[in-house]
Amino acid sequence: MVTMRRSSFLLGLAAAPLLAACSTSEAGTGSASDGGSTSGGDAGAFPVTLEHVYGTTEIPAKPARVVTIGWMTHDIVAALGTAPVGVSTSWGGDEEGFNPWFRTQVEGVLSAELPTILTEDEGPDYEQILSLMPDVILAPHSGITEVQYERLTEIAPTVAYREGAWSSGTWQDLTGIVATALGESEKGDSLIAETEKGITEAAAQYPRLDGASFIYSLALSAADGGTEMGVYVSGDPRVSLLHAFGMVDSPALAAASEGADADTFNVAVSLEELDTVEADVLVAWSNSAEDTQYSLEHPLYSRWAPIAGGHYFITEDPVMGMATSGPSVLSIPWAIEEGYVEGISQALEGDAVVRPAE
Repeated sequence: MVTMRRSSFLLGLAAAPLLAACSTSEAGTGSASDGGSTSGGDAGAFPVTLEHVYGTTEIPAKPARVVTIGWMTHDIVAALGTAPVGVSTSWGGDEEGFNPWFRTQVEGVLSAELPTILTEDEGPDYEQILSLMPDVILAPHSGITEVQYERLTEIAPTVAYREGAWSSGTWQDLTGIVATALGESEKGDSLIAETEKGITEAAAQYPRLDGASFIYSLALSAADGGTEMGVYVSGDPRVSLLHAFGMVDSPALAAASEGADADTFNVAVSLEELDTVEADVLVAWSNSAEDTQYSLEHPLYSRWAPIAGGHYFITEDPVMGMATSGPSVLSIPWAIEEGYVEGISQALEGDAVVRPAE
């Protein structure tokens, strides 16, 4: 098996599909009140200080104008009641670059204006960010370099990731970090509890998932005639999310993940070895209908038990892909409502699901 590392990550998901959705390492469930703060994290308890890979950052007062860089953070900021003024574009976003759950929260719940989409072709556009007059720049799930961090701190207090690029712990951990930065720890804890309750209720509604073994993979690429299946390791966020619904790793995935470096999020399994990979269901995302068709018709892939038996859930919809690859307190409820758990339960019964792009 070949391992893929976060250091190889490229942001263009469509351009580099196997590297898409870099992993959040599974650092354990957190709460908003332990979000990395070394001083008070409750509302109004400023200044607060957060530790990260490049040192510590003090936020002197409750931020009103927030810029976010990277994944998921903007969802959490909006869920906590603040509309960001600048955000990174989202994979699977609409023509303006926003996912539906974020748009609904900002425009519908907060009755606020949508933020500026940041220009990030060659790293942060510092002049653009400066023009947004941020009180804080939050990048706890991003890939900003130390040089970029230093430049950003000249504009506003900046919070980077804790240890590794594109690694922020569980979605609960990330919620805690952002809630601390905004002085909303209690609200952050409430959001975590509400989201976990929704997961528990969905799991109870679809008990077929409990104890079911799975592989989460990327569909084969028709363009390059792929001979390997990319499989996400146990600590990857989309895999961890399925654990929350009671599902368990395929024994083959557990073996592949064991002893993997912290920055490994993906392993490649030869199609010739698929007959040794046992799983009750395959959950996968596909870059296109062409890739899905190529996969399902491939002479080796099509004979693999989950495929041959109709035990697969494949999404070609990048919006669902983003909702479950970068799970947040906004995207998880959206994914459940949009049939993610229901579809996987259906696939476990042998009624295959392919969710097309809209």
